[in-house]
Amino acid sequence: MSGLGAIEALRGGLHWSAPILMPSAAAFGARLEARPLADLADPQALAGAAVAAARFLGADAVWVSFAPAAGITLSAAAHRDAVTRAAAAAGRLKLAVLAEIPGPITRARALGGDLEAALREIKPGLIEEFEALSRLRPDIIVLREPVASGEEAANRSLPRLYGALKRLAEHFDILKGMWPALPEMTGPAQPDLSFAPTPDAPEAGPVTGARALAIAPDWSDAPGFGAALQRARTAAAAAGLPLIVSGGTGLAHDTEPQLARAAIATITERA
Repeated sequence: MSGLGAIEALRGGLHWSAPILMPSAAAFGARLEARPLADLADPQALAGAAVAAARFLGADAVWVSFAPAAGITLSAAAHRDAVTRAAAAAGRLKLAVLAEIPGPITRARALGGDLEAALREIKPGLIEEFEALSRLRPDIIVLREPVASGEEAANRSLPRLYGALKRLAEHFDILKGMWPALPEMTGPAQPDLSFAPTPDAPEAGPVTGARALAIAPDWSDAPGFGAALQRARTAAAAAGLPLIVSGGTGLAHDTEPQLARAAIATITERA
């Protein structure tokens, strides 16, 4: 665990040779704490499970999602409560805090109808929520999105909205991430960090943000995890960028802890 040091390297564009671990693993953490998944709807339980998972996995960041498990979605206020609680524990452990909220495409799809009209409607609330979360000073805020449709990828309002959120994050000295980013997103709208949505196929390379490469291997498949890590470390070294190992595949409530522990061991073997 390198925690805050790794985040400072990302923020400052510094060299960082070790993989930076940022799994989304609250459901797995609930298992570690012998909690039912339903408990994750409570901010205190969510924070505790996210921290427990980070400690078990030797992660560098505590990932606090607005939707920590299927069928569980926290309100913006409850999510901020969970982030606050997780940050208090993470500070003692010298870990970073990552807060995940729904992005503009996610919100626009929930409204339905015309995309441009939906984006206009969700924009004020999204900016307000992003700013309120920024005031809590997590290290990273991630916008969770579905894979964009052709219409969404071509929309001209989305890059402007993403750019406005990135500038807001910069004002608070927070890194902005997306899961996943639009491949067409470049320039001011490009996120600092992009997170891969699914485990990487052998032929797939890591996704690239402005400050790091990232992969999302299956944390319950040690051979696959190790192979993906080895490929990605080569790619990251060639690009001169840090490598983030993230995702939530293989970190479910029913994942046997020893499977994740075996995957983690491959990091030590290849460090």
